[in-house]
Amino acid sequence: MLTPGFDPTSEPDLTLFDVIEAGAIESTMTVQDLAIPDKLKSLLGRADLRQLLPVQELAVKAGLLDDEDLLIVSSTSSGKTLLGEMAGVPKAMKGKKMIYMAPLVALTNEKYEQFRRRYREIGLRTGIKVGMSRLDVGKEGRPIVDTDLRKADLVCATYEALDLIFRSGNTEELGELGTIIIDEIQNLAEPERGPELDGIISRMRFHSPDAQVIALSATVGSPEQLADELGMELVNYTGRPIPLERHLVFARNEEEKRHLIRRLVLAEFSHVSSSGNKGQSIVFTFSRRRAHALTDWLREHGVWATVYHGGLSYNRRRSVESRYTRQKFSCVVTTAALGAGVDLPASQVIFESLAMGADWLSTAEFEQMLGRAGRLGKHDRGRVYLLVEPDRKYHSGQDRTEDQIAVDLLNGVVEDVEPFADTEQSAEQILATICGTGLVNLKEVARVYLKMLSMSVPPSDALKFLLKRRMVRVRGGNVYPTDLGRATSLSFLTPTEGFEVLKLTSEMDVLDIAIKLEPFENVYLSSRLQGEINTAFRTHMPTRLFSGVFLDLGDLSQKPGGAARLPQWVFELFSKWTDTFFNCGCQLFPECDHGRIELGKWLIKRRKDGLNPSGLSQELLKKFELWAYPGDIYSWLDSVIHNLKAVQRVSAVAGKTDLGEEIEGQIAQIERPLEGIEKEARVEASED
Repeated sequence: MLTPGFDPTSEPDLTLFDVIEAGAIESTMTVQDLAIPDKLKSLLGRADLRQLLPVQELAVKAGLLDDEDLLIVSSTSSGKTLLGEMAGVPKAMKGKKMIYMAPLVALTNEKYEQFRRRYREIGLRTGIKVGMSRLDVGKEGRPIVDTDLRKADLVCATYEALDLIFRSGNTEELGELGTIIIDEIQNLAEPERGPELDGIISRMRFHSPDAQVIALSATVGSPEQLADELGMELVNYTGRPIPLERHLVFARNEEEKRHLIRRLVLAEFSHVSSSGNKGQSIVFTFSRRRAHALTDWLREHGVWATVYHGGLSYNRRRSVESRYTRQKFSCVVTTAALGAGVDLPASQVIFESLAMGADWLSTAEFEQMLGRAGRLGKHDRGRVYLLVEPDRKYHSGQDRTEDQIAVDLLNGVVEDVEPFADTEQSAEQILATICGTGLVNLKEVARVYLKMLSMSVPPSDALKFLLKRRMVRVRGGNVYPTDLGRATSLSFLTPTEGFEVLKLTSEMDVLDIAIKLEPFENVYLSSRLQGEINTAFRTHMPTRLFSGVFLDLGDLSQKPGGAARLPQWVFELFSKWTDTFFNCGCQLFPECDHGRIELGKWLIKRRKDGLNPSGLSQELLKKFELWAYPGDIYSWLDSVIHNLKAVQRVSAVAGKTDLGEEIEGQIAQIERPLEGIEKEARVEASED
C-alpha cells in the first residue's frame, strides 16, 4: 500500500510490474517483394504501407499468398487485418469475392468504410451485410443499410447476417468466394455465440471448399491446438509493435482511485510522442452508471473526459470516436463489456476495476483490453495501469478479491478456446446445416455436423431432438426440414423457441410473442429513486428493475423499519408501476413474464406515437423514475422487428396469413411511426 497522496506519475518505477518489449524479429520484406498486383502495391504505398511488419512477413512465409488457410494470432494493431486484404484483394480483382466477417456491427461498419475508401480507386466495390432493420430515429442515428452483395467484390458482414444467406440456401448472392477472413475467432469459446460461429464456418466451407480461410485473433490460448482443430497453419507472433509497460497501483478506496486516474490521464495527455501525438487514455470500469459518474467527476476536476458505451445513441458514439481521434478528449471512460469493441488510438489503458458486471475479468478479456494501449506510428510506448483496492469485492457472489485477481491476470495464461454446444445449440446448428446445404442423406449430414468443434452430442441425439419438435422428418435414410424447421432456422430461433412460437400464435397477440422472445431487460431505477431506497433500507439494492428489486421492495414495505423511512412519492410510484406493468395478478408473479411484456408494450405504444429512443428514455424517467439508455432501446426495437418477422414466418406455416398482414403493419409503425401518424392526419382531414 502506497502513502496517501502518492503520485504514480512522478515515480513510475515504484509501480512498474513489468515491460513487454517490442518484438525482437525485424522484418526485411517490403510490399514490393510480394507477389501481388502492381495496382495493389501502388495503392498500399500511397497509404504509407511499404515495409511489412514482423507478423506479416511470418504470414507470407507461411503461405498467405499461396492459398494456405491460416490462423493468425498477434497483438492488437500489429497488422493482422491487412494480411487478409493482401490475400483477398488480388483474388477479388479476378472476380472471386473477399468476405470479411466480424461479431459486432460497429466493427463491421468500420471495416466497410475503410475498405470502400481504400479500394474503390482500383475499381473494387465494397458491400455490407449486417441485417439491421430500417428504424427511422431522425437525427439520433441512421440504420446501416445492407447493400446488394451481387455487385460487390469485397463484403463486410456480421456473423449472423452472413449466416442468414447460408441458412436460406440463397448463396448465389455471394457468387464465387476466394477469401474468407474471420475476425475475433476466439469467439468460438463464447457460450452463446461460439456454436453459431462454429456452424457458420462449417457451412461456409461446405459452400466454398476452395476458398482460402484466414482466422484472426489477438487472444487465443493454446493456438497450436486450435489451428490443428481448424485445419489451419498457425502464425503466432507474441511480440508487440511497441513496448508496453504494465503498472500495479494499490488504492485505499474509490475516492483515491479517482484522484489517481486524474493524475495519470493529465500526465499522459501532456506527453507528446515522437510522431507528434498527445497521449490519450481509455479508462475501463465495470458498469455504465459508474462510467458516467467517473466521467462527471473527472470533468469537474479539469479533465477533458467523455463516456462511451453501447447504450449511447449511434450518433453520440460516432461523435466520441471522431473527437477522440482528433485528440479533443484526453480520456474516454468505458465499460469492460465493450473492451473488445473499443478501437480508439489510446496510448494508456487504466483499469479502474477488474470486474465486468458481477464477474471478474478473464485473462483473455484482460489481454484484449490492455492491448488497446499503444498504437504503432502514433505512440512510442503503451502504458497500462491496474488500480487495485485490496480485499475489494464488487458483488456478494465473488469469492476472491481484487488484489488476488490482479496478480492472477498479470501472471495469467490466456484460456484455451474450447467450443461447446449443448443439445439445444447442437440441434439448432444441425438444422441450419440441413436447411442451408441441401444435404438430405443422414450420413452426409452427420459428416458435416461432426466437423464442427463445439458439437457435444451425437448427431442421432440432435436429430431426435429436432424430430420431437417437428423441425425435420426422416424417411428412408434421408432427413428433410419441415416448413416449421425452415422458418425456425431462418429466424435464428432455437428449435424449442420455434415450436413454442407455433403454439403461441393461437394464444397470444403477435406483439406479445415478439416481446416475450426478447424482453427489454436493460431498465434501471433512477439515481433519485435508488438513493431513497438505499438510504431507507441502509443497503445497496439492485439497480435493474427486473433483478428482483420489485419483489424485495414489496416484501420490505410490509415490515416496519426501512419502509417507514421512504417518502410518500416512492409509494405512489410503486403503485403506478403496479397499475401499468405488474397488474397481471397471476400466481407466478413476480417471476412471470407479464411485467416485462407490459413494459415492452408500453415502449412500443409510445414509439408508435412518434417517440425516438431518447424520447422514450426521457418518458420512462419522467413517468416512472426508470432509466434506459437510448442505444439499448434502439437495439431492442431492432430486435422486436426481427422477432415479429420470425413470428410472421412461423405463423405462415400454420396458414395464418391474416397474422402476416397484421405483422407487416406493426413493423411499419415501429420503423417509421411518423409516416403512419401523417397518413392518419391526412385521412381525418379529407373526411372533414
